[in-house]
Amino acid sequence: MASNSFNPLWSLNDPVWFVRLCVSLEHDTNINDATVYYRCRMTFDFLMRWLWYFEYLQARIKVAHPHRVVELTAGRMNPKMRLGQEFIDYRRAVLIKSRSRKLEALVNTPFDDDLFGFKSQEVNERISRLKKEIEALERGEVTFPVIPDYVNDVKQWI
Repeated sequence: MASNSFNPLWSLNDPVWFVRLCVSLEHDTNINDATVYYRCRMTFDFLMRWLWYFEYLQARIKVAHPHRVVELTAGRMNPKMRLGQEFIDYRRAVLIKSRSRKLEALVNTPFDDDLFGFKSQEVNERISRLKKEIEALERGEVTFPVIPDYVNDVKQWI
């Protein structure tokens, strides 16, 4: 007898589900004014148990702002998407690597200076700017936009 070795690629118990509440103007629903609530990495069971609450929040916002469109979106997100601290760590490593490569190329590339020294001044400014960016990234400063993994601005809209 052959055994059934069916292994699914994903399961409903995987924490890959999200919910999002967006508010937009009535005449232009394609552009969101604000993301009022966003939560990701939920299991399907958790999402279904709390769906009534998300619909309740949608109704409360709609009552408070009757001339706006309040959209509730719940679905499955890409499990490979990096959000929050995971995105910050990954992006910081990539930026340090790319800035170091640019700095190395800038230092090792010879250039022809002009009569007044403007070219050398420009290159020195670029080198110092890249060094400052690398130092800031190594200190742990976030100098780039971050995709949040949790947003809760419901109290401002109710």
